[in-house]
Amino acid sequence: MMQRLLYPPFLAGRAGVGLLLLRLIVGAAFLFHGGGKASDVAAFAAEFQIPVPLAAMAAYTQLAGAVLLMLGLAAPAGAAALAGTMAVATTKLMGRGEVFVSPHGHSYEASLFYLVTSCALLLLGPGAYSADALFLPRLGLVTSRPAQPQNT
Repeated sequence: MMQRLLYPPFLAGRAGVGLLLLRLIVGAAFLFHGGGKASDVAAFAAEFQIPVPLAAMAAYTQLAGAVLLMLGLAAPAGAAALAGTMAVATTKLMGRGEVFVSPHGHSYEASLFYLVTSCALLLLGPGAYSADALFLPRLGLVTSRPAQPQNT
């Protein structure tokens, strides 16, 4: 039962390609975001008024989550970790009074977007074009087989 919650059927075809593209782009973005934070954790902590250990945890969580998403390896864990960091970021930005979209400064649009895309990947799974889909069925860890979406 737990495997069905973590890994729905691995979507193939157009849906699988869409999930692959989403994983790659979101993962690449988090490599840059997490890398920037990790390169100067103290400055990141100061900017958002958070303790340095929490800032370091957020930065390295983003880096690790990015790699997991891009590979589609333990993708639910990567997506959940990224969603967690973005839930905190969105809450923090909203608490500071930031607006949804601002062409001239900080807003919570980007963090909310990454929160929603991470949640979508968590709910939809990594797709058939992922390390999870390649290895987990062979190891007997999931019974899911690639699934073609139904045309309606």
